[in-house]
Amino acid sequence: MKPECPKLEMTSIDKAYYERNLRHRIPDKIFDFHVHINLPEHILDISEARIHSDWAFECGLILPCETAYHYAGQLFPDVQYTIAGFPWPIQEAQLKENNHYLLEQKKSGFLTPFMAVRPDFSETYIEEQLPEFCGFKPYPDLVSGVKGAEISIFSFLPHWQLDILNRHHKTVVIHLPRKGRIASSDNVKELLEMRQKYPDIQIVIAHFGRSFTPVYLKCALKQMGDDIAGFYFDTAAVLNPDVYSLAFEHLSLKQILYGTDAPIMLWHGRRRWTEQAYINLVREPYSWNTHEEGEEIEAGYTFFLYEQMKVMLDLLDEMKLGEEVKNDLFYENAVRLLNLESDNRQGTSEMK
Repeated sequence: MKPECPKLEMTSIDKAYYERNLRHRIPDKIFDFHVHINLPEHILDISEARIHSDWAFECGLILPCETAYHYAGQLFPDVQYTIAGFPWPIQEAQLKENNHYLLEQKKSGFLTPFMAVRPDFSETYIEEQLPEFCGFKPYPDLVSGVKGAEISIFSFLPHWQLDILNRHHKTVVIHLPRKGRIASSDNVKELLEMRQKYPDIQIVIAHFGRSFTPVYLKCALKQMGDDIAGFYFDTAAVLNPDVYSLAFEHLSLKQILYGTDAPIMLWHGRRRWTEQAYINLVREPYSWNTHEEGEEIEAGYTFFLYEQMKVMLDLLDEMKLGEEVKNDLFYENAVRLLNLESDNRQGTSEMK
């Protein structure tokens, strides 16, 4: 089965939502820290059963850089939009070819690349390639076939790779394994071990440590205490307002990096939550869509990433955090972390 790039369907409802809730509130510059970029040939034939094993695979496994650039211009007109891009690091992916493609796209100024790494990549390959990248994007699926598997972080990000990353003073973006997510005591132990052994790595924990509901982040805050200050967190695919409230209250706002998880989140919908899980309510006809709210209500859905951005902006306003903090969250934190030149970044507004 050949996966396809999701189509961006911009409706009059989306345009009205953007004008009403976002346009006059978002910063002039946005850096999306979490975008999967690839070409169709970078994913080998993948079985229908495999795609249906994970709802996110069905939503979006392909997003060429040129398409991402075009979509960003449609979604956020008049904004200088740039991204951190990395492959979809799953077992079926041609990661070396995908990494090479990202390097080719780096010169556009729109994309800052991370390389995906398998634990069995050679030291020679990594040493040769890493200087051109900002760092690593490892993934549990590469050793387990399941992104939330009950495995050690070091099984898909071995110590010898961390040694290389540390010597080069680079960044790693980690999708945490295990059912307990960032609340898992084993994950916490290994994260703290990484922080202690590899002081020159910038560690970014994706999805607030897969805290899609607040119970996980709340537990992690208790377990990690002051040590949590040694990590960064991206917001990719997180929509729950209570998670953002916890993060904005208990983390330094310099630690938080705006991210979307595109192309996964280019659909129209919203979320409902239980204590430990979420339910995606979506308009698009995915196989897992149960159409709980019916077609009439679904027709009024807007983009998930618009809903995510509104949640963040509403909380910033509620807490009266000001424009400087907003600019940090959506742009400056990422630029500082990756040691990029802010004034020289070329985003969608300059490339039109």
